[in-house]
Amino acid sequence: MTQDSKMPEFLINRRKLLSTAALGAGALAGLSLAPSMARAQTPTRGGKFVVGVDNGSSTDTLDPTNIIASAGVFASYQFGNRLLERTADGKLGSELAESWEPSEGAKRWNFILRKDVIFHNGKQFSASDMVYSLNRHRDPASKSSYAPQMKGIKDITSEGPYQVSVVLTGPDVNFPYLMTNIIAQPEGEDPSKGIGTGPFILTAAQPGIRYSFKRNPHYFRPEQPYFDELEIVVINDDSARLSALLGGTTHFASKITPNLVARIKSAPTVKVDVADTTTFYYFLMRTDQAPFDNPDLRLALKYAVDRKLILKTTQSGYGSIGNDNPINSIYPLYSPLPQHEYDPDKASFHYKKSGHSGRIELIASEAIFPGAVNAAEIFQQSAAKAGITINPKRVPGDGYWSDVWMKQPFCVSYFGSLATEDQAFTQPFASDSPWNDSYWHRPEFDKLLAQARSELDVEKRKQIYHDAAKMVQEDAGHITLMFAASINGLAKNVQGFVGDHFHGEAKNFARCWFEA
Repeated sequence: MTQDSKMPEFLINRRKLLSTAALGAGALAGLSLAPSMARAQTPTRGGKFVVGVDNGSSTDTLDPTNIIASAGVFASYQFGNRLLERTADGKLGSELAESWEPSEGAKRWNFILRKDVIFHNGKQFSASDMVYSLNRHRDPASKSSYAPQMKGIKDITSEGPYQVSVVLTGPDVNFPYLMTNIIAQPEGEDPSKGIGTGPFILTAAQPGIRYSFKRNPHYFRPEQPYFDELEIVVINDDSARLSALLGGTTHFASKITPNLVARIKSAPTVKVDVADTTTFYYFLMRTDQAPFDNPDLRLALKYAVDRKLILKTTQSGYGSIGNDNPINSIYPLYSPLPQHEYDPDKASFHYKKSGHSGRIELIASEAIFPGAVNAAEIFQQSAAKAGITINPKRVPGDGYWSDVWMKQPFCVSYFGSLATEDQAFTQPFASDSPWNDSYWHRPEFDKLLAQARSELDVEKRKQIYHDAAKMVQEDAGHITLMFAASINGLAKNVQGFVGDHFHGEAKNFARCWFEA
């Protein structure tokens, strides 16, 4: 990321990784969260922590194989654990697995499990539960975004009650990173009920409205969590979400839009956390439908976007411009490509070559990413200079993921944090990925991904990913606008928050506490 300027004092300093249903005031009126400004030296227990998040709707599910909206992602980190976790410095850390190691040239991975883990329904966590949880994502009928990456799994077995062995079809040095995503669930329970091993127990779920939790007294990290209760409130409207934080009805507000950060500067009870991320915002073209099945039209639109102006206008400069592929400098095997600059002449050339004429409708919703509608309007203006007519159409956020995304031919979208280069390429672009939202299918691209997984030489693997990025940049259906900065607001009396680039804000709530 490029946000290198010195942050004001009210910002929490963050290291950059080099390797890695809106609610009205009435719905929140019952919450009383007056913060204490006395500083605590050690963690204290108690209290109810209330989180305001965006991007939730009535169609959301808590089934880990089909969680799409960020409200569901936030909830999943409260009720669930994974075998491994990504630490704040980008490394792999233990969660439900005590240890892990490869054998047979990284074709087999062995995970030794913790023996002190209990599910929220009282069942002892064992290897058979983890095998069941992993296999749910591998099921041919699964909608899991991780299913394509699990195609390389030949077999998953339990070697006794506390050891899981995964045999791959070929070497994959990245495989353990996949285990930072798969939530352990008890076999025999409804997977959409949010039963897991996590720090908080789900007590009520109202998709698109709120999720309520209580402290898990049997959590395997006995010192955590510190809060007695936690509530996730869906507040899709950016101003309302910030107002809830400033007014003391929530303790945390996700995705503070850059244009609203100034409202926090003089607030005595609020602080801001800024982080670089691998999350990217993009305009999505379905390459299986006219007119976007024409590669010259796709390239024309990529040159017709003024990314610098969109970043400056919609994000106040936070984050960095995109380059029509999913990799940025946070990834350890990143290598730069020539930037797709705004070039009306090139855009006009490819547009005329495509033979297309007439309006192109772009569906946008502010609920998808901050400034999405404004970005579409800026695109309309920049494309007009190349003779291309873009017609932005604003729609509400509720139902967007079920009615617009992967259904309409041209819309705004985003991809959240992806742990490795393989995930970043596979989930959005692999031919067999259920989340290949541009319906882009290139056998030669799929072969590159398979080759990279079995390439043990780091420099050779880096070159493969460079080639894959170039192919996506020139031909795929994403117009990548920018990589987002994560800007979250916290009440001043919240301590222990240490974020990272991979959903750190959500998974760190168990580590936070209120000052005494």
